[in-house]
Amino acid sequence: MSYLALYRKYRPVDFDNVYGQEEVVTVIKNAINNNMVSHAYLFCGPRGTGKTTIAKIIARMVNCENLIDGKPCGKCYNCINFLNSNDIVEIDAASNNGVDEIRELRDKINLVPSNAKYKVYIIDEVHMLTTQAFNALLKTLEEPPAHVIFILATTEPHKIPLTIASRCQKFRFTKINSKKIVDRLREIAKLENIAIDEDALYEIARISDGGMRDAINFLDQLVAYDNKVITLDDIYKVNGSVSYNDIYLLLKSIADNNKVEIIRFFDTFDSSGKDINKFASELTLFLKDVILYSNAKLLSDIDIKNENIVLVNNLYDSKTIYELIEKLNEIQNFLRTSTHGCILFMTAILKFSDNYFGNLIDDNLEKKVVDNATKNENKIISQEIIETNINKVDNENEQIKSEVNIENINIRINNALATANKDSLRKIKEQWSLIDDYLYDDAYSVVAGLLKDSIPVVASEKYIIVSNSLESVANRINDNFSLIDEFLLKIFKNKIFIVGMSSDNWNVEKNKYISNIKNGVKYIEKDFINTDKIENKKSSVDELIDLMGENIIEYK
Repeated sequence: MSYLALYRKYRPVDFDNVYGQEEVVTVIKNAINNNMVSHAYLFCGPRGTGKTTIAKIIARMVNCENLIDGKPCGKCYNCINFLNSNDIVEIDAASNNGVDEIRELRDKINLVPSNAKYKVYIIDEVHMLTTQAFNALLKTLEEPPAHVIFILATTEPHKIPLTIASRCQKFRFTKINSKKIVDRLREIAKLENIAIDEDALYEIARISDGGMRDAINFLDQLVAYDNKVITLDDIYKVNGSVSYNDIYLLLKSIADNNKVEIIRFFDTFDSSGKDINKFASELTLFLKDVILYSNAKLLSDIDIKNENIVLVNNLYDSKTIYELIEKLNEIQNFLRTSTHGCILFMTAILKFSDNYFGNLIDDNLEKKVVDNATKNENKIISQEIIETNINKVDNENEQIKSEVNIENINIRINNALATANKDSLRKIKEQWSLIDDYLYDDAYSVVAGLLKDSIPVVASEKYIIVSNSLESVANRINDNFSLIDEFLLKIFKNKIFIVGMSSDNWNVEKNKYISNIKNGVKYIEKDFINTDKIENKKSSVDELIDLMGENIIEYK
């Protein structure tokens, strides 16, 4: 026997197995049970949402000789021969769209059904019929014989003449909810013994855009690609899409104004042969999810995607994301007519990165100084203005300076392990959600973002070790000890020293700690090493001269 595609094998044969379209199912089911079946139905909606499937279920139910609680009995002649019945006629209007085909149909409908109660005509993609064909169908559709039911299905209802639509009961099919698609995929995977990650299920549902058939068909394709365990990486390869981690790295390169990495990304993308239009759309949808998280704290059902959404949210403010989405929309309009889409996309992104992140502090400060110098014919800038601008630079750079050396990081880890107790860890975890209240705070939004997705793993009255899946986040925590310690004091009303570790480093340190304890090694709290963080620091005036050149600054 030849292989049967999964979407055909698992096509529902009764209303109980239909996922989604609850309103449509309820109305039609009640109409059949109350013997109020209409002579013509018009089903319209996106592809793969169940239009043809429900049409076939209707054909089966109206011809079942013994309905049981609104379900086909599955035992009568019409139920058994449902798939091969001559009384259920499915017509593809895309290939049978002429007036001759409709006239032939019109001549045959007066023939009574061979075995069933009703002769059901299912006309798929009915919008493809010509105007003459619609005119030929009009009178028959208005007054068909009592034994005939028409079910018209279309993805483009605006192309259906009003004279046809007004003679039918119209049902709008909506995109199927992602969770329902995942439930159906999970059920099929279990029946077919398919091993697949949970994140992969949700990614398939997202890619299918509300179409159940597309989702099941893609699962079938993935099984052929990898019959072991289907993962997100398999989806990226088969679908030709870019991973969420790569999207984050591109957005980080844009925020860092790292032209080399941006160029490298697009060069790799172009050589891989992936669709640049699809990537532009995927990037736009990802930024939409960042906006949802930034404004309403809504996240997706895919864990790895959520991690990258949080990281991007920490890099960009809302206004910049809005601007980037508008830029992507402009790019997509140009991509439709460009023969060098990847180059066009890369150039636009480089320009955007330059405009929004290219030496922002230096450029703004230099512009202010030059403007003041231009207004003053002697090009004199007062000492007060210089000091004000210098203080601004100093303050803005203060958070990103490295505040401790590696020895003090190790001391914090040692002291946390030496003084750790379960009660402190429990209390910290109970109060950790308080960090959410500062995600929009002007002073602490950055550190709150860093800590929100970090997990306390060790705690005492004075120390906390937090673990994060990304080493870059742990490093940023360790680069901002003073500010984060101050933040924790504000939340917990107690002076607490924090240290960040990546998940991998924490696992190594934990195993080392367990081994030491078993071998009788005792952890003793140590004093911090006081180091000068900045030696031979230039004066603020010298720094400003280095920044802008001495020619435009004179002192009075």
